[in-house]
Amino acid sequence: MAKKLFSGLFSAPSAGNAIEGRLLAYDWRLDGRAAEFGVDLHLSAHAPMHSHPVLAFASCAYPDGAEAKSTAAVLKKALAFVKSCTKDLNAVIAGYIETDAELQYYIYLPSTAEYERMKALAGEIKGADGVEIMVGGRSEPDWDSYFSVLYPDDAKMQTIRNGEIIDELFKSGDSEAPRRLNLLLAFPTEADCGAFAAKALDEGFATGEFKDVSDGELPCGVVVHRICAMKKWDVDAVTVHAVRLAEEHGGKLLYWDCPIVPRRL
Repeated sequence: MAKKLFSGLFSAPSAGNAIEGRLLAYDWRLDGRAAEFGVDLHLSAHAPMHSHPVLAFASCAYPDGAEAKSTAAVLKKALAFVKSCTKDLNAVIAGYIETDAELQYYIYLPSTAEYERMKALAGEIKGADGVEIMVGGRSEPDWDSYFSVLYPDDAKMQTIRNGEIIDELFKSGDSEAPRRLNLLLAFPTEADCGAFAAKALDEGFATGEFKDVSDGELPCGVVVHRICAMKKWDVDAVTVHAVRLAEEHGGKLLYWDCPIVPRRL
């Protein structure tokens, strides 16, 4: 995958009401495979935009065993196409998903007329580099794909924070060595807290102390532990597991911490 090459490369388009913002990139799994998701968070304040009820997908496939040169050609062609859509079709770029196999953009359009123009535009720009853009789409006035696929929920947002925390730990001399992660979760009631703790224990977590937390409607906290290497995918797996279990009982993950295991010189 062309990791992070698209993050912040362009601003979200002006679509009538001058919405601007940059795409936030985060790692996630798609059908069990590593993927990079990008989303314009700023659109959430305006979505669904009833002026743009048509969702279009613009996809570029990466050649098998693609070398850096051919991958760069795909990225260059995709970026040029997206910019053309924002300029000529009044398109709103909601985000993208990139895997090792392809790069796919999610684009909202004003009408089926712009969608047909977008397909025609894609057919016109295939060049000597062999890069082809495939366009599909459907009516989606509720912007379900933006909210349910691209926009990060609590578990996804936590993986973004995980990366930031791990980067800071490494800057402080930490290593990737396994150690105990301590996760503090909060719940509405003691009963919810206890039910979560019992389920977490069954799911392979160790349970620690129960404590009061100052979190408004979630005053009841519990600490759970898991042995984990300080590698992002490993930490992500632990936090996603904890967040999903907590959601079953109306709770959320507040934060995690861990001891430092210094790198050996």
